[in-house]
Amino acid sequence: MTIISIIGVGYDSNIFLIKGKNSTIIDTGTGLHQKYVEEKIKENIEPTEIKNIILTHEHYDHCGGVKKIFELTNGKAQVYAHKNATDKIQSGTSDFARMLGGSMPKMNVDKQLSDNDKLMIGDDEYITIYTPGHTPGSICLYSKKNQTLFSGDTIFPYGYFGRYDFPGGSFEQLKQSIEKISRLDVERLYPGHESIIEKDANSHIKKSYENILSFG
Repeated sequence: MTIISIIGVGYDSNIFLIKGKNSTIIDTGTGLHQKYVEEKIKENIEPTEIKNIILTHEHYDHCGGVKKIFELTNGKAQVYAHKNATDKIQSGTSDFARMLGGSMPKMNVDKQLSDNDKLMIGDDEYITIYTPGHTPGSICLYSKKNQTLFSGDTIFPYGYFGRYDFPGGSFEQLKQSIEKISRLDVERLYPGHESIIEKDANSHIKKSYENILSFG
């Protein structure tokens, strides 16, 4: 399992490159720092070898760069997102993008994901875990074999979790989503923002669950 973390600059999400038979990009940032992102990708892989681009949710800071990275693969990569995120990604709808002076590209989603879908990422099988609350189309990706979780903006390290006060957010749904994640065995946590946790991620997730329960 080879995971290269491209840590987000400015408002960008973290971007993850997982190398293997099914080399995959998870999230794409805003696209506002594309030269930096492309350099990091090219340092580690020939872009045309990337087979999948998976978007953890429909916010601009995670999918604004999807079209540019898709084009970097010469149009060979397949784009994945949850079915409830697809409309905004395909229509290029984002108030947040306009606030930052950017624009959300219209991007076709090749595969609409649902809860418990199985995906080959790198050389390993992951399952899609539907985790609404931050957005209606939020997902996490989990490998039981590697005890690895890509958590998008559902859970962050050190007991933090995603905002639920944006349009489409829901405190109750987010609480249920974090409770679902807390039942997994996770050693390595790769969140949409903040630092990477590569040991005892369970303790961070447990703290997030405790904290959201304390909100009510």
